[in-house]
Amino acid sequence: MGASPSEDAMRPSQSKSAPLNAARRSIIVNAPVERAYAQWARIEELPKFVTLLRNVRRIDDTQFSYTWGPNGEERRGVLQVVLQIPARRIAWRALSNELMSGVVSFERRSKADTEVTLKIRSTFDVANLSCRLEEYLGNFKQLIESKGQ
Repeated sequence: MGASPSEDAMRPSQSKSAPLNAARRSIIVNAPVERAYAQWARIEELPKFVTLLRNVRRIDDTQFSYTWGPNGEERRGVLQVVLQIPARRIAWRALSNELMSGVVSFERRSKADTEVTLKIRSTFDVANLSCRLEEYLGNFKQLIESKGQ
């Protein structure tokens, strides 16, 4: 049996000098931009919708430790938030493990709707990375919309 798509998505390229791949996906959520941003800004709660992350803990104002489970293994890492613009954007980079960085942007579509755009740069396979972004955004939509009821 082959690896599942979720395992493939987090499998880094085999080459030591693997190029960075990028993926970008957007979704409209039924939540005001301030609430959508506030949910994502609670970094410790990312495992609620970023399914491979576990045990996210604050180290200081900008750094967080985390564990994640690619390919059935548990690995540790440190994530640094490099930019926060309230109700607009959050950017981060991994300081350990596989090279990764990302940004999530929030754009008001109406008083009650927000477009959430997630961009990730990583050494992971681009096709599976795109599927992962869709999954995470779908999970986020379900979480944020269920909290609004």
